[in-house]
Formats: sequence, structure tokens, C-alpha cells
Amino acid sequence: MQRIRSRFVFTSVLVSSFTLFGCSSDGDSGTPRLTITEANAKQAVVDAIEGGAVLLDVGDTLPTAVAIDQAPSPRDITNLAIDKAMSMQDSGLAGLPTGVVIEPIPCTGGGTITGDVTDTSAGPVLSVTGTATFNQCTEAGITLNGTVTFSQSIDSSDSTYAITMAGNLSGSDGVDSVTLNNLSFDQTGDLDTGASTINTFTFSVDFSDGGGFSAELLAAIVSNEGLSCPVSPSSGVVLVTGASNTQAKGTVNGDGTVTVEFNPGSGTFIPVTTPGDGSPYPCSDFFL
Repeated sequence: MQRIRSRFVFTSVLVSSFTLFGCSSDGDSGTPRLTITEANAKQAVVDAIEGGAVLLDVGDTLPTAVAIDQAPSPRDITNLAIDKAMSMQDSGLAGLPTGVVIEPIPCTGGGTITGDVTDTSAGPVLSVTGTATFNQCTEAGITLNGTVTFSQSIDSSDSTYAITMAGNLSGSDGVDSVTLNNLSFDQTGDLDTGASTINTFTFSVDFSDGGGFSAELLAAIVSNEGLSCPVSPSSGVVLVTGASNTQAKGTVNGDGTVTVEFNPGSGTFIPVTTPGDGSPYPCSDFFL
């Protein structure tokens, strides 16, 4: 299979760090879930959006995981998982027409990753699908467990691409742990123009010390990787759900602002009036 050497922008759209407080003990995990209030609704939306952009070189060289100097976050978990999953393509087995079972690949700190990779290229479309299972796989001080499926493709005739990822993951640094369930992600775009659409992301996250929640897109996040606020992104709606049906919603407007609303559990969304002057806020508060 010809290598896809273009630089993909894989926006995991998961939480980079969590500074939210106020928990309730409902949820399936047994740990307290985040109670969303007017005071922390904006931060909930910020954290969901600031999952961060993970740049992946899909070719001979993959990025080296950065050092983790704090408790592991969902972003750390997904970044490491994506890095290791894509490294299976460099096993020398890609390019066969059917799924190839990958022999256990050792992780630098112990444990292994297993799975399969299938070259699904056809015509000008270069593509691969695969499954990766992490077995006590330790990288950058974080031990990963779980299974994800992934796919990526690029049309060499017009530089359009598509990336998907789904599964369940957990990570621990030996003190703190993060569990991601029902992760689903779908992004499409154009490498030449920079156009990018995050069509889907859903997940439920739980932390060993509480504060977990669920997130999803109610409308796709449409942006251009070559532009920034106030021009890009141009649209999208993010919903975060915490304890007792409390919620925060962030709506990307077409004027360079983001409207933040919270639902105290009644089902009614109310524009927030704090922090600062209240909603709407500059989109630069949410997007780097």
C-alpha cells in the first residue's frame, strides 16, 4: 500500500484537563458525576472542545508521546491509543488485501498491543481499517487497557480524507485513572483547503476521584484548519451531561462567538450570566 504521507489533523475532541467541581453520586461508575451549574457550564464546554488537535503523520514516522506531568486525562488516553494503533501500520504487514493479525507489539513500559490491519484501498482512495487491543500497555507512564477500531482514508485525486475511531479505553498512572466508554468519532475534511468537519463524537468519561460526564455533538463542528477565530469554526453544537441530568451546551455562532447555556436538570436551557459578562463569549475562549 502506498503510504499516506499527508499530515492528518485528528481532533479527538475529548477533555484535556478538568478543573470542574461539584459532584453527585449517580451514574453507573460508582464514582461521583459532575454536577453542572451556571458557574461551571462555560468551563464544561471549554474542556469538551479543548480536547486538542492530535497531529498524526500517517507514514513512516509517528509522533512520540509527550511526557505526562499530571493526572492522565481523556486527551492523554486517546492520544496514546491513536499513536499506538497507527503504529501497527509500520509492522511491515500492511498492504495485503485481507485483514492481517498483528503479532503482539511490545509497549515501551511493558504490556502489549494486538489487533489487525486491513488495506482497503481502491483506485485513488488510499485507506486502512483496523482494530487495536491494549493489554496493560504502558506508554509515557500511563497504562492503557481496552479495544478500539479505527479507519482512515485519503483520496489522492482531491485530497479529501475521513477518519473514524470507536471503542472503550481506560488509562491509569498508578494513582489516578480515567475510563472512556462508548467512544465514537468521525471527521472528514480536505487537506488542500483545510476544510474540516467533525461529524460525530460521543463518549462517557469517568475519573477515579469523580467528576465524570458524557459529551456529544448535537450539530457538526465545521471549521478550517488554516483559519482561526473569529472566522473559524463557523458552526457546531456541543452538549455535556453531568449528574442529575444537569447539562451545558455550547453553540458556535457564525459571528465569532459561542453561546453557552446550562440546564439545571429541569430540561430548560438558560443562557449563562457568569463568568465575566455572560454568554455569548468570544470563540477564542474555546478554540485555540
